[in-house]
Amino acid sequence: MAKIVVEVILSATQYEAAYSGVAKNVVASSLDGRKVQLPLSAFQPFVSYRGVNGIFEVEFDSRNKLVGVTQIR
Repeated sequence: MAKIVVEVILSATQYEAAYSGVAKNVVASSLDGRKVQLPLSAFQPFVSYRGVNGIFEVEFDSRNKLVGVTQIR
C-alpha cells in the first residue's frame, strides 16, 4: 500500500463549508512536494473547534483508493 504524508491546515470556517455543500475535497501538498486531493470527510475525526490542523499519513490501496488517515503530529 502507498502512503503519503501531508500537512492540512483548515480553519473551522473552511471545514464548515463541507457541511453547507460548498466544498467536498481538500487539496494538500505532501511533504515531498506532490499534490493530492482528498475528501474532507476523511478528516472528520480530527476536527476541533479550531478546524483541522496537523501532519497526516494518508494510506492508499493498489488502486489509489483512500484506505485511511492517521494524524502523526
